Amino acid sequence: MDKPGDNVLYELRGAVALITLNRPESLNTFNEGFGHDILKALDRARTTATVRAVVLTGAGRGFSAGAELKPPFPAISTMVRRLEDEYAPGILAITSMPKPVLAAVNGFATGIGASYALACDLLLLEASAFLQSPFARIGLVPDGGLCWQLATRLGPRLAFELACTGERVTAQRCVELGLANRAVADGKVVEEALAMAEKLAEAAPLALAGTKRLLRAAPGLGLAATLREETIEQGLRLGSADFREGVAAFLEKRKPQFSGQ
Repeated sequence: MDKPGDNVLYELRGAVALITLNRPESLNTFNEGFGHDILKALDRARTTATVRAVVLTGAGRGFSAGAELKPPFPAISTMVRRLEDEYAPGILAITSMPKPVLAAVNGFATGIGASYALACDLLLLEASAFLQSPFARIGLVPDGGLCWQLATRLGPRLAFELACTGERVTAQRCVELGLANRAVADGKVVEEALAMAEKLAEAAPLALAGTKRLLRAAPGLGLAATLREETIEQGLRLGSADFREGVAAFLEKRKPQFSGQ
């Protein structure tokens, strides 16, 4: 285990990179540079060929309590720059990475913490954990792409309710609404996420990357354009060594060994 930055831990678990937000004394709140440290860890996972899946979690009592709010407050220009130069690149690094990224939320993910968690491809929460968008309570709007995350998953009416009331959304409610994949026993969320990541790491990497890209693009493309994009992607995969290996393993009734080629 080592540190891409002062506040983030990076650990390899076989083909899975475990990235841990590591400011437990401040509930993993985002201060100056925290977003850059997370981005460094994500970039490291993206560029490491042996890493095939990523788990993002938080040390201590919770995933993240959002942006640090204590005086003296940064200048408006500093906060705007942080949104543009730290938060946005981190969120996009998760969504564009050609590898699955899983969020393992312990305790809570609020504010920008919820934005990072919801940006991940899969989301698991402890049974007692919750998500929260508390921005309206302090006179702000959701950021970190949270408006997009809520609106595309819930529709504008329910998204407006959760964004403006700032209510806590329990783990079970998150699953019911489609915001999360699973609610798991307290203390087991990282273990469950790692197990899921390990299964994904055994799949064909190029097929996973193509599926992630297609699913994220489909809502904006529409059906006709998605059909075209699927055809292009499938043509590439049909010529891959992984496809040949997958078919051979199926016929030989054995576990495939995908190379990512």
